[in-house]
Amino acid sequence: MTLLLRFALPLALLTTACSGSDSTSTPQTASTPATPVVTTPVTAMSLEERGAKIYKRCRACHTLDQDGRNKVGPNLWGIYGAKAGEKEGYAYSKAMLASNIVWDQETMDAYLKKPAEYVKGTKMSFIGLKKQEDRDAVQAYMLAETTP
Repeated sequence: MTLLLRFALPLALLTTACSGSDSTSTPQTASTPATPVVTTPVTAMSLEERGAKIYKRCRACHTLDQDGRNKVGPNLWGIYGAKAGEKEGYAYSKAMLASNIVWDQETMDAYLKKPAEYVKGTKMSFIGLKKQEDRDAVQAYMLAETTP
């Protein structure tokens, strides 16, 4: 037994000294691997993508496709640059027919903000989009989808 203690103690000390670890560091074992830091990149939604989401409110009444059908509201294909009330096959209000509006970004912005105020007597019952950034996003989407 003394022979065992005489060789075992120095052997244990030698293995600890040669392992390169000291008592202040935390040894890593197979059960505690280093955990990599994973960061998820924040993806910003483009103006058109945001507009597409907001436009979902409009699609119950309007289509955007070329030769698309009219619904409760007129099809909006080619709306920019067109005179208000001239889309064939849609029964516009007298107010819209008399408005003399040519749709561009400025007139569309004003209409989308408060339709009933911009064209008094319009058939469009939508209350409007209060936020400028929402109107800008919808217009970016509409321009991309309806411009020939």
